[in-house]
Amino acid sequence: MRKKRGILNQRKKQRGGIFRRRHQGVDETEWIMLEADPGSSTGRINKTVRSRAKIWAIRGLALACLSVSIPYGAKWAHNEIFFENDEFVLKQLNFQSDGVLTAASLSEISNVSAGMKLLELDLEKIRERISKIPVVQEVVVSREMPDRLNIMVKERMPVAWISCPPLGVRPGDMERGFLVDEGGYLFRCLDLTEGIQSLPIIENFAMAEPVEGIQLTDDGMLGAIDLVLKSPELSEDGSMEVQLVRVRNEWSLQCRYRSGLQTVFSLYDVDRGLEDLELVLKQAEKIGQHLATVDVSMSENIPATFAGPVDPDSISAVAEPLGTTDYSGGGAPVDEKEKHLRSILNGG
Repeated sequence: MRKKRGILNQRKKQRGGIFRRRHQGVDETEWIMLEADPGSSTGRINKTVRSRAKIWAIRGLALACLSVSIPYGAKWAHNEIFFENDEFVLKQLNFQSDGVLTAASLSEISNVSAGMKLLELDLEKIRERISKIPVVQEVVVSREMPDRLNIMVKERMPVAWISCPPLGVRPGDMERGFLVDEGGYLFRCLDLTEGIQSLPIIENFAMAEPVEGIQLTDDGMLGAIDLVLKSPELSEDGSMEVQLVRVRNEWSLQCRYRSGLQTVFSLYDVDRGLEDLELVLKQAEKIGQHLATVDVSMSENIPATFAGPVDPDSISAVAEPLGTTDYSGGGAPVDEKEKHLRSILNGG
């Protein structure tokens, strides 16, 4: 029994230890609560809040200063690296033009010279200044680091001189003359070379006052330009290049070629007139004759004259005895050629 009680006592002691530890834990908590001063705890909390607020304020101020200083610092570094660096000063000017404009004239017009800061140059303003020259068709301006500026100019290529005697507009005159390109833009001659002097002439007695840099809209002038551009395709030796085109009236053009041939075209049917003229020229060549005048403004019954005296044997209408016609040349008999040509000229 004693032994049993001993075991029970031991268990009670163990349980009691557990109870005591719990009791001691409660006592410690109560002790902390008793030692705590409600007034001093509130002050400590307020002090902590104020400390944290100061920390966040300092952090915010530092972040604001940093956000402001970084762009200024970056700008300062950029200026020091690029703008204030002698390596980025303009040293090479590369001017290229496919016409008469020189490097000296382009430099003066663009207002650019060596020694300028490359990155401070406004490329768009440079392009606009050069584009204002009437002879200029296209401009490309580019920077090439560290010290090079490229200016590429495409000029308008003249196709003819403009002539208007009532207005005093004279071909071959650098002061009173005007050149025109394939798009109908007018500009002055800057260099009177031999090639420029030999350009075709478009003459109009009733045109509006020409102004440098404008684009022609008159049907007669545009038709004449079209004729100048397409006529050289009629021959390979250059004989059918236009020498003069005169705007006769509101519906027709008179053209003189370098071969001496004079032709009348319908203003609104130039392509058809060129096709008919090509056919007439081929038929005249077959019989060994040269044409003096042709009027292809008519689609039928085309009138034409030969240049110089005509050899009657070449166009004889007298019938040859059967079997005596010479076919050794490989072409059609002479009388057949003459009939073919007459058929074309008469609209057949």
